[in-house]
Amino acid sequence: MQVPLLDLKSQYVTVKDEILAAITEVMESQHFILGPKVEDCEKAIAELNRRDGAFAKGMDYVDVHDLNGVCVAHPVSPDVVGQNRLDVADMHGKHFIKEIVDAAKTHPDGWVTYMRENPNTGQIEHKIAYWQMHDGLIFKAGTYQ
Repeated sequence: MQVPLLDLKSQYVTVKDEILAAITEVMESQHFILGPKVEDCEKAIAELNRRDGAFAKGMDYVDVHDLNGVCVAHPVSPDVVGQNRLDVADMHGKHFIKEIVDAAKTHPDGWVTYMRENPNTGQIEHKIAYWQMHDGLIFKAGTYQ
């Protein structure tokens, strides 16, 4: 009996049309690198990094991480942009970024709770955050309970 460990042919069939459409779009536009989709992404990331941008109102904001745990955008803490944050833990040792990244590999969205200092009160409080995958990035926003 032969048991296939990896059946790429059956997996390819499910995404074939999407892959062919993407290849055709790139070939027809001749935008192999730095095309309009990259420009749009760069503009969106720049806006997400602005403290006074559309995605940040005071201490309410959206931050973005990639699937390696690297912070791509953070309007309130720009010093963490570019850093791998998988080892960031709350006061109880919960690695909430790693938890989100691990979950994002198999789920399109989810919730996470962790302890964090509320910048409005200076107190350690429960924070609840919703995250969602989009174009290979994790977008997260939260609030204190």
